[in-house]
Amino acid sequence: MDLKFDIDQDEMPIFMAETDEQLQVLDEGLIRLEQSGDDNELVQALFRAAHTLKGTSGMIGHKRMVTLTHALENALDGIRKQQFIVTSSFVDLCLEAVDALRLLREEVLTKKSSTVEVEELASRFSGISLQGNTQNIKPEPEKNEPEIKDNTGGGTSGGYIEMVEVNGIPVYSIKIKISENSIASAARAFQVVLALQSFGNILYMDPSQEEIDTAKPISYFNGIIQSDVAENEIKDSLMSISELESVEIRSTSQQEMVDIGLSSTTVTRIEKPIEQPEVASQKVKKTTGEETAIQVGQKTNLPVKQNGPDQGQSNTKAVTAEKTVRTSVERLDNLMNLVGELITDRNRLYQIRGHFETKFHGDEKIDALSETIAHIGRITDQLQKEVMSIRMLPVANVFHKFPRMVRDLTIKFNKKVDLEIEGEDTELDRSVIEEVTDPLIHLIRNSLDHGVEDPATRRQNGKPETARVLLAARHEQGRIVLTVEDDGAGINADKVKNSAVQKGIISETDAAAMDQEEAINLIFASGLSTAKTVSDISGRGVGLDIVRNNIQRINGIISIETWPGKGTRFQITLPLTLAIVPTLLVKVGPCNFAIPLVTVLETLRIKDDEIQTVNGYPVIVLRERVLPLINLSEVFKVTSGSQSVYHYIVVVGNGKNQMGLIVDTLLGQEEVVVKSLGSLVGEVYGIASAAILGDGQVILILDVQSLSRHTSSFHDRKA
Repeated sequence: MDLKFDIDQDEMPIFMAETDEQLQVLDEGLIRLEQSGDDNELVQALFRAAHTLKGTSGMIGHKRMVTLTHALENALDGIRKQQFIVTSSFVDLCLEAVDALRLLREEVLTKKSSTVEVEELASRFSGISLQGNTQNIKPEPEKNEPEIKDNTGGGTSGGYIEMVEVNGIPVYSIKIKISENSIASAARAFQVVLALQSFGNILYMDPSQEEIDTAKPISYFNGIIQSDVAENEIKDSLMSISELESVEIRSTSQQEMVDIGLSSTTVTRIEKPIEQPEVASQKVKKTTGEETAIQVGQKTNLPVKQNGPDQGQSNTKAVTAEKTVRTSVERLDNLMNLVGELITDRNRLYQIRGHFETKFHGDEKIDALSETIAHIGRITDQLQKEVMSIRMLPVANVFHKFPRMVRDLTIKFNKKVDLEIEGEDTELDRSVIEEVTDPLIHLIRNSLDHGVEDPATRRQNGKPETARVLLAARHEQGRIVLTVEDDGAGINADKVKNSAVQKGIISETDAAAMDQEEAINLIFASGLSTAKTVSDISGRGVGLDIVRNNIQRINGIISIETWPGKGTRFQITLPLTLAIVPTLLVKVGPCNFAIPLVTVLETLRIKDDEIQTVNGYPVIVLRERVLPLINLSEVFKVTSGSQSVYHYIVVVGNGKNQMGLIVDTLLGQEEVVVKSLGSLVGEVYGIASAAILGDGQVILILDVQSLSRHTSSFHDRKA
């Protein structure tokens, strides 16, 4: 039987996004709470996250999710009130609840019940509360429901009632009773506030917003609203909110306005004939958080009741709502595609301008055209930067997943590790962030399993029992650099070579000829593992080869530095975006190619006699190092157009392995919009994708990763 929730498809993305955000806050915060133990602000933030989850799940009628978040909220409230202390077992239970909440969240999408035993898990939280002796704490006395004086009709006669207007807009008194059986009464009060905000300005409310935010049980809601919407329409909307026992709405009086401290100087008292209420002819759409989320450019001021000591001043203050907008990823992708088309046309305009300036030099009309094209170019550049900034996300979206993973793995491995995170505010394009998540997971798992030693071994080696793993991000010359570093045992090159020989990846002869750097890079070979036993984490020879392939597939570079006995550093260099790529344009025979600039290290111009041969491979000596060469005219079977004794070499890097690409001419740098070759073309050796230049010419973007395999035999055989 399918589950039913009070949510439509338009509201689903908002619910999912907000739920994921609060679950992430709980996940990360609980790990920090275990480390700090007595951070009051952190506990308060966790309590608010649990309370928000309870409210949003209550709004859609997800009772199982409400039950579990209520238990989690009560446990965090006990920590907040110092009724018991934070222990590892408490954090374990809270994290187990967070994992269960993720499964319950999926129920909203699938409409199928999960296997989560909510009652059993919630009862375990009750056990923790009893251990904290919370039963000896007296509950706070319930607040008596205040009454609003009914002054309607005062001083009137003959079937007339008093009606108050402020600046010509009617003012109404609202009186609501919330069901005693409500499991999320604070959430219901919050729904009432959202509904009233959609109809006008709330001049007064009791309980206040601060009291609602505390998540304490709320049995009533009284307020005064200024609105030009009919009474029956407001009432119908409020009645659509579940778990409200009664809703009363009427015109307020001038005396009520004075009693609550609102100025009476702008109030106009008028008399209005009593009318029989009419049944609304059309059902008012139930108010949700979506309406407030899309009010971009608007500012909502919500005066709320204050309990401060200042009696002589106004007892209201303004709460400003955050101005945000939610939009779909597809719209951002479409916007990026349109900007890409503009960039192509901009490049074409630059070419036309250069042609006209050469042919009609000094013509005033050409000068005016050049200025206009330059202005269009600047606007396009600015638009590109703005769209890129919209697509940018902080890498914290990825980094925040790892404290929980590290905690779980250190318990499994019986190790002690401190995860340090740096540069989490560094921004990266959404498409790149999606691609780097899995590689980072593999690298951190590798550091915890193979790099970091157990506490006993670290003590024997004179190291602290607690190891350090660094996860960092930084911008560097238009690229982003991600670092995973540990202070573990480092990589044993001999051990890696022996494992590669045993698994048949290389021969003993090749292993003997390898230097340390080449041996260490063998860890990226498919099927290689130095683990002694196979587990659910490692030992199957799958991991780092996937890391390298995924990184190189997005034109990135991964490199390794290791120090035996001291640690290992993995460094990933990535382009900021995958949609628009800076490239170096080169010419080989009649064809033009683009080389991703992130892989280009330098360019050279050498004489023909400087090229030598080693093991049948062309090479040059560059700064006392042998650099293998690839002649692109031979790779792509085109006739070289160069008749000169000089050759242009583009030195590209793939990790610490470098190679030189022989080309005929260097054409210059240009940003190109990347286009997939499509399924009809499929994979082509040496080609990653394509782009369209400003003159309409299709240019192929080189795949440095696949070209590097052309020189792998040279690296393997090099003495």
